[in-house]
Amino acid sequence: MRHDLVLEVLDGCGDSALTEAEQLGPAQSIGPTELTLSAEDLDAVRTLRRVVAAYSTLSIPARRPRELLETSVQQRLGEILQDIARQRPRQRFHGLRLEAAGADTPDMQRLVAALTERAGIPQDPDDGDLVARVRRGPTGDTWQVLLRTTPRPLATRAWRTVNYPGAVNATIAATVLDLLHVGADDDLLDLTCGSGTFLIEQLHQVAPARAVGVDLEAVALDAARTHQRAARRKGRIDWIEGDVREVPLEGGFTRLVTNPPWGTLHGEHATNEDLLADLLERAAQLAAPTARLGVLTHEITRMHRVLEERAAGWRSLREHRFFQKGHHPRLFLLERP
Repeated sequence: MRHDLVLEVLDGCGDSALTEAEQLGPAQSIGPTELTLSAEDLDAVRTLRRVVAAYSTLSIPARRPRELLETSVQQRLGEILQDIARQRPRQRFHGLRLEAAGADTPDMQRLVAALTERAGIPQDPDDGDLVARVRRGPTGDTWQVLLRTTPRPLATRAWRTVNYPGAVNATIAATVLDLLHVGADDDLLDLTCGSGTFLIEQLHQVAPARAVGVDLEAVALDAARTHQRAARRKGRIDWIEGDVREVPLEGGFTRLVTNPPWGTLHGEHATNEDLLADLLERAAQLAAPTARLGVLTHEITRMHRVLEERAAGWRSLREHRFFQKGHHPRLFLLERP
């Protein structure tokens, strides 16, 4: 059976997410934050790593929301709920949450009552994990009902069991690694690894020949080790405590990445320009010829200044923008000539 899905993505992850989705079936970009996918294997959709959330979708010709209450529409929504319930391992939902304009209107509340009855769960407008969205379709005479296929967004990794402040969004991390083109023959270094998101995400794609993460904070590395165990992926990662600018490391890294502190949860804006310059210099010392370095940062102006004045031999290949909940981090993709 084919499933019509809407995939939610972060702005900046769309191209990478589309390439990944096309492995499961015909996919199309609808905009910077949304894709459509027609897939036969609903279980496989949960493996998508560049997607925030997946929704099974029903589109019907209708002029007003009350037509969603018609018997034929309700039967089709019941079939979608059954498909969601048949996933393996089973996805357990505890409450239904409606996201729609006019959610408190009588027609929308009748729709919620019908969905909760078919799903066998209560309505929970604040914390419901079966998310139902109702919206107008792409044409003026259609409406859509979107039902999220998992209790938690796909971007909320099951292995991330430690709430470490400032961790990079996992779908952004996966996209950064795509842009770096990390392969099985690469030696990969995360200069400021934090709780390990970049390196653990890479293990889900392909284990590099060598993977090393360095961080000043012991608590961050404890979280990283915990996350690696929870991820249960093949591949070794060496976690090293210390300042990457000083800690002894064997060079020859072909791929390097860093998401340095930028002053909201960690670090200080006033010193971040020197930190960025130091990281570029240290990366140059540890890099193999023709290596690539990805710097993900919110310090856009300071990073531009560093590249103009203290690039340490790095050459800019491109800048890639991301947008996430009011934050606009940018990836600076650099290479060694």
